[in-house]
Amino acid sequence: MDKVKISIIVPVYNAEEYLDRCLHSVLDQEFPSFEVILVDDGSTDSSPLICDRYSGTDPRFLTIHQKNSGVSAARNAGLNLAQGEYVMFLDSDDALLPYALDAMVDHLGGEDVVVGGYGAFIEGVPSKEVKPAATKSYKGNDYQYFFQDNLLRNCELLDSPWAKLFRKKAVGDTRFCDDLNYAEDKLFVFEVLAKSSSVLAVSSAVYGYYMHAGSLGSDISSDAHIMKLWNFLPKYVPLVTRLCQRCPSVAKVQNLYHTDVVGRYLCRILNIFATRESEMLNAECLSWVYSMMDEDKKLGVFSLRIGQVPNMILYKIRKVPFSIKAYRFFVKVSKLFGSRK
Repeated sequence: MDKVKISIIVPVYNAEEYLDRCLHSVLDQEFPSFEVILVDDGSTDSSPLICDRYSGTDPRFLTIHQKNSGVSAARNAGLNLAQGEYVMFLDSDDALLPYALDAMVDHLGGEDVVVGGYGAFIEGVPSKEVKPAATKSYKGNDYQYFFQDNLLRNCELLDSPWAKLFRKKAVGDTRFCDDLNYAEDKLFVFEVLAKSSSVLAVSSAVYGYYMHAGSLGSDISSDAHIMKLWNFLPKYVPLVTRLCQRCPSVAKVQNLYHTDVVGRYLCRILNIFATRESEMLNAECLSWVYSMMDEDKKLGVFSLRIGQVPNMILYKIRKVPFSIKAYRFFVKVSKLFGSRK
């Protein structure tokens, strides 16, 4: 495919320690046809000056400054200004790996989404690599097989918007949900995929994901984290359901729903509440959880796992009034039986 223009959107907030590394990784690319949109989200360190320095010396860089509104608002601001045929997201404390843009464009045939791999680094030390199984284009009826070949292999592949190219026409009016502060980037990825008709998988690590003290996340058992999950699920579940319904001939893809939604999120919430004294989770909340599981049952992939025994028991009797204390009792019983295996 002829060289396309890529808009690289970089949300920036107090990233002075990492920003030069990030932007140098773009300048070091062999691929020449790109623009970089730096969105300074109200930084209070020297990040705004660093951004202005790059945009003042290289016409491919554009800097905009806005009051602190969060990473979603910053990405959306960049999307609104992007002039490229494809857009890419790069976090200011991460970096593109050498030849990343070339690797993602070399096999491009007009697909709506390009999914590459990434290498994770903890305090600069390589940790793991996540990438598609093979470099392959999925179009038309073959689109559904992307999920079978890749997502079942590693659900983390679509957890974030980086290491990907999104055709701007495919993105359309989709934007990051700025009223969420948990997994809003995953929602964006799934929303674009749900309305796309083609995807290119690139089996190369193109992105360096750098984890450090400021990016390792918060306590997943905290009330704040639970409420983030709680606000995220009602938006995420319908998107996964739509994707599963688009893949009727690939039964394994439907298991993605069970693994990712029920396994990773619903059961995490329930099990956290079961081991704590908080009474935040009431019967009404639990009923909502099991209504989500109803969607799983409709898809014919409802399965039983040791870790989900108490959830499944309550699912079966969910019309009977219950409390969080009853739920904790079922958790203890299931663990007792599990320990005897």
